[in-house]
Amino acid sequence: MSGAATSAAVALLSPLQAGLVGLAGQAQRAWSRRHYDRVPANAGSGLWGAAGASVRYACGTHGLPVQEAVALALFSGVVVNVIYTSVSLTFLTGMPALQMVRQILTPAVLGAYGYFLIAGALASTMLGHGLEGLWRASGLFVLAIAIGDSVGGRSIRAFLEGQLAATEPHVQYSRLAQGTFHDMRNHIAATKANLSEINARALDDEDASSLASAIASLDDALQLLVEAQDTGLPTSLTAFDRVDLAELCRQTVAIHRRASGRQHVALLSQTPDNEVPVFGNAVLLGEVITNLLINSIEASLPTGSVTVRCRSLAESAEVSVSDTGGGVPRDLIPRIFEPGFSTKAGSGRGLGLYTSLGIARQHHGDLRYVRDSAGSRFILTLPDYDRGKVVLSAIKGR
Repeated sequence: MSGAATSAAVALLSPLQAGLVGLAGQAQRAWSRRHYDRVPANAGSGLWGAAGASVRYACGTHGLPVQEAVALALFSGVVVNVIYTSVSLTFLTGMPALQMVRQILTPAVLGAYGYFLIAGALASTMLGHGLEGLWRASGLFVLAIAIGDSVGGRSIRAFLEGQLAATEPHVQYSRLAQGTFHDMRNHIAATKANLSEINARALDDEDASSLASAIASLDDALQLLVEAQDTGLPTSLTAFDRVDLAELCRQTVAIHRRASGRQHVALLSQTPDNEVPVFGNAVLLGEVITNLLINSIEASLPTGSVTVRCRSLAESAEVSVSDTGGGVPRDLIPRIFEPGFSTKAGSGRGLGLYTSLGIARQHHGDLRYVRDSAGSRFILTLPDYDRGKVVLSAIKGR
């Protein structure tokens, strides 16, 4: 009803009066729904009316026939309303304006605007015929309300039913994940308990180091599972702390050195002796480095080499993992971070790089791929400790 009334005001009234009609319609709509619209000050329909009537006045001033001036005014008012609404919601949601316009202009919305324009044009002709015209226009608005409620109700019901159907697989997966987390925690805890019973002093240095690395990895896995099961999230900022990225690289390399040696792949580590501090979750960052290491080791088979480098930059820290595996084919490079995409025929699940990129961005960093002459190089970039703590704490406080 408010849309048809605003359209009629565009065709008949001054810009100020048409703007007030639009504002009144939006205010009534917000009151009936008992909340304010997300568009600031309900100004969308007010601008619709004022802009449309202004175009009509301008067209009349330049001698355009009344019918053409009204048609152009009605169309211009709708365009102004769509632009204003899209820009306002862009500021509220962060979604690009053009993408917001595409989401707003659904067939149902376009049909509604078309009906508003037709109803407004008809009402404007009826209102000029005295009391009888007023009654006819009122009947037209009542019909607008009935059609709007009927079409809107069906659309909302269909939308909600579709949302429920789309959500069901995620609910089932969530239940499966909860049970899996519980079982894995038990198995990992039992494995850790048994490994802890081994007397490390009876082992040689290499075996003792491998045992310590295995127990540390199990501790990390248990921490991830506990946080995921308790919060439903992989981690939270409460688990973020000061992490020495250089030491984390050395530990991760030590865990995988023996396995890479069995596959005849040389695993090299080039890390500074001084601390490379970042603000983050050591377990998740270790998972990123582990994913990159495993991929590089597999790509370098047989008799290749993998090099892990860590360094501090001006306001950031960087870890690079390079290999001699020949590199990713150029036509596949744009897809390597897509979920489910893998270059490993039959064995890959396509989640390692996707997850690693997500963790990097969760830390307000980035992960990128560079094709070297000898093979591949993945570069993890993170803000340094001071900058990362400020940025991530600000995000948490929103």
